[in-house]
Amino acid sequence: MQLYPASIVFLAILALFAVRGAQNVLMLMVAMIPFGMFSVVGLPSVGGLSLLAVNLCAATLIGLGSIALVARLIRGDRVPIEPATLILALFAIYTVFSATVLVRLFQGDLMVFALSRGATGVKVSIHFSWEKVWLGPSNSNISQTLYVLIACGLFVIASHVLARHGTAFGVRCLAFGAGLNVLLGAMDLLALDPLLSIIRTAGYSLSNEATVNGVPRVIGGFSEASSFGAASSMFCAFFATASLRERRLGHAALALANGGFTLMALSSTGIISLGVTCLVLGPQALAAMPRRVSRKTLILAAAGLFGITLTISGMLLFTTAPDMIGKVVQNLVLDKSQSSSGMERTAWAMGGLEALRDTWGLGAGTGSLRSNGLIFVLLGSVGLIGTAAFLAFLWAAFGGRASEGQASVLSSARVAALACLTSMLLASTVPDPGVPLIFLAALAVAAKAPRGFTGRSPRGEIAFVKSMSAPGDMHLDPMRGGDEYRDIPRARIVGLFVSAAESKAWRRSVARTRSAILRSKLRPAGTERAAVVFGGLPKMLGAA
Repeated sequence: MQLYPASIVFLAILALFAVRGAQNVLMLMVAMIPFGMFSVVGLPSVGGLSLLAVNLCAATLIGLGSIALVARLIRGDRVPIEPATLILALFAIYTVFSATVLVRLFQGDLMVFALSRGATGVKVSIHFSWEKVWLGPSNSNISQTLYVLIACGLFVIASHVLARHGTAFGVRCLAFGAGLNVLLGAMDLLALDPLLSIIRTAGYSLSNEATVNGVPRVIGGFSEASSFGAASSMFCAFFATASLRERRLGHAALALANGGFTLMALSSTGIISLGVTCLVLGPQALAAMPRRVSRKTLILAAAGLFGITLTISGMLLFTTAPDMIGKVVQNLVLDKSQSSSGMERTAWAMGGLEALRDTWGLGAGTGSLRSNGLIFVLLGSVGLIGTAAFLAFLWAAFGGRASEGQASVLSSARVAALACLTSMLLASTVPDPGVPLIFLAALAVAAKAPRGFTGRSPRGEIAFVKSMSAPGDMHLDPMRGGDEYRDIPRARIVGLFVSAAESKAWRRSVARTRSAILRSKLRPAGTERAAVVFGGLPKMLGAA
């Protein structure tokens, strides 16, 4: 096991956040997404495995959340289980089955591209160096299965945390991560490699000197441009959608900054993902334009358009930018399939289909092979059954209607997930869903959760019941109290101190209480009322 100088600092921060609660660990985890090359622990004895900071945060969050869920079950609370959770659990179960049984069932029957770069086998092409080996169990089966199990547990815990603390908390987490992604991109753009080397500790090949036709590629906190471009396009998609719906300047700034770094990464994966995002958001932007525009707005828009046109004209007339841009686009998009990298990835994708055929549609096992593109990876690794389960999970997580006041969050999560999936369809080599996609799925599920009662325990603890008539409301956190009141412009709240003896009687009391609140005519915003109840909830509520 190998530790790094930054590992001690990070572990101390993680311990501090863990003491403060699972929601703080969730925020730290999202903040670590841009640190794609920050390995906290290196395991040279396990095939050079690097335990990234984001995965360590996810594992810590799963541990804390599991303890909290078990405690709620012991107290007699009901823990809701989403359909997406059950489907993802089926995917994880089949993943374990494929990595332990199928890889041994088909051992030695077919040749695959090994997941490990150092594996030696049979060279199949003169255009690339990756070799094929006979299928067999390896350390990659263990590591990739572990990542899938972490993703499954993360979805369960993150969806409960976000439902408890509100989707606005999840948006703040993403804003924190997007800001750090911009910061790391700016540091790499300024060639601050000595500072970035502190968090570039993973045992990956570092491509910080790569260029395209003499133009340097920006990689931020990742090891290569494609990963940085994919993360930047995901952040851009989320906050571009949010800015169109909520008209917040901060969201627009984060979207523009991350979109700019997506282009500066000069990655075909990021550029295509950004293009898909623009195709989706273009009609929404046109529909969101006001029908009547003031004269001042027209003047500013005309001045901005004139300035952009003048700048582009100057670049086209007096610089070599047209030739340079044309060569970059040709190399990244038009001639990508003819390059050695393109031919290598095409061979990987075909290897996934060959594994699907040779295993009779069952898959060669998670971590058994390297393919390219999410669909080809899933088909080759977990077969038709695992692929169907994963697609069903996406439908269950991102489909459906948003609850009241959550349409913006759900739409933003969907567009960001589309950008993330586009990148995975182009460049993914393993069946791990990844932390970004799982967090977006949990945020989407939280945005669809029914509003109203969000209390914790029916036995002697504070719970909050809220009217569902205020469109700007958000979930209340019983542990934060007044801090969340300011975020609810028209909330009508009744604080209840409950000492019910039986959960069945408690549920009946809650149902009657909610009905009484909806029928009553409470006073306007800023006049919250509280009632202390020691048994007969409807009676005391009526007296209030």
